[in-house]
Amino acid sequence: MKKENDYFKFIGDIKESISPDIISEISPIYLSEPRGLYRNKSLHILKPRSTKEVSDCLKLATKHKICIVPWSGGTGLVGGQIALDKYHVTLSLERMNKINSFSEFNQSIEVEAGVILQSIHEFVGTKNFFFPLSMASKGSCCIGGNLATNAGGIGVLKYGNARDLCLGLEVVLADGSIINDIKTLKKDNTGYDLKSLFIGSEGSLGIITRAVLRLFPMPKSRIVAFFGVPNFKSALESYMQISKGFGQYLQAFELIGDEGLKFLEETNMYQSATQKIKLPWYILMELGFNSNSVEQELHDALDDLYNRNIILDVILSDTASKAEKLWKIREDIPEANKKIGAISSHDISLPLENMEIFINKSLIEIKKINRSLRVNCFGHMGDGNLHFNVFPPQKETNSSYMDLKPKLIEIINNNCKSLEGSFSAEHGVGRMKVKDLKQYCDPGKFYVMHQIKKAIDPLSLLNPGVILRQDTQDI
Repeated sequence: MKKENDYFKFIGDIKESISPDIISEISPIYLSEPRGLYRNKSLHILKPRSTKEVSDCLKLATKHKICIVPWSGGTGLVGGQIALDKYHVTLSLERMNKINSFSEFNQSIEVEAGVILQSIHEFVGTKNFFFPLSMASKGSCCIGGNLATNAGGIGVLKYGNARDLCLGLEVVLADGSIINDIKTLKKDNTGYDLKSLFIGSEGSLGIITRAVLRLFPMPKSRIVAFFGVPNFKSALESYMQISKGFGQYLQAFELIGDEGLKFLEETNMYQSATQKIKLPWYILMELGFNSNSVEQELHDALDDLYNRNIILDVILSDTASKAEKLWKIREDIPEANKKIGAISSHDISLPLENMEIFINKSLIEIKKINRSLRVNCFGHMGDGNLHFNVFPPQKETNSSYMDLKPKLIEIINNNCKSLEGSFSAEHGVGRMKVKDLKQYCDPGKFYVMHQIKKAIDPLSLLNPGVILRQDTQDI
């Protein structure tokens, strides 16, 4: 009863002290996440219009001991945006969607946290710049969520994760305190790197409200290539050859297993036939450059790989529309996965030299459980990030196989750990992988993470249960 009374006092204070129009009953679009594994139980949603209003909301949340769960586009895949208690309030930054400034000299842009990623791409494109962070959900995900999860995507190989693309942040802490670290400096060694601490914290340490992002001049030329390889060794060799010769231009090197193309066909999402022959693996790569001579050198390098049968069935984009069509193959695979329905989905990273060992070992162990299970393996090969997802046999649903999920998770996580990998590459920990973090994280690191949470958010009001358990029984 006390919890309920405190909650409705908080709601009343929000309406009276800030504004009645920033809080409302939660609507259906906020009730689920893309995989449908968690359902939002929040009764209300906050939609502040400024950093001050975010601060005022959190001050009242601290006063009444009300937990706040940040929502930023809702595209996260590990449940970090979902409140599991009806007395936890969802906070969306969708009204804070302004592009505040652009600097050609500093090659930077200052934005509010609710700006949609694609809007940033479109704005800076008019200035002949580009922002490298990109992913399939770019049309709906917001930059605040991208930063809160340290999002990766397709440009990590050359430009790094969201953390590498951020110069400065504004963050509101649980007690309403505001950290103003908005800056355009590329070098700043004044104390602890607080910016990097909040990036990737999934809203558990503070609410990101503004950010300064790094931009890059738009390349004059762009080549996208799609080709097949006869085995994984050839995929790795082609990557090594291209990266040695064209590393400064290489923006993406994506691995696509043949199962991914089969899934596109199965779900009627395949736009056109791209390959003349069936192969076990395919590569989608992109290079950006400003010299015609580089383009010719690349053609020569691909010809050499083709003549040595390292790569096969090569398609090169000669128009922007063709490049987008090739990229659509890769970007549609997650949607095809969703339509078919995975038993178990994994976002992992591995040293490149251990990647094939992991794939082969995991496939053998999965087939021992059930030979009919299908694995769709794809991802950002250049930065060692694989999406390794297990599916039911064709024309069957995952509901009949969910009892296998714990064992599948154990196989994949154990193999990943034994081969010096990570069970979470770019999607974060969220709620889904809290137990995995406890099991596989270095004990010293795990202890320090708890201490940081305790110091910055002592009442555990910000996104409780995300990354770390809400209580301290596991330390």
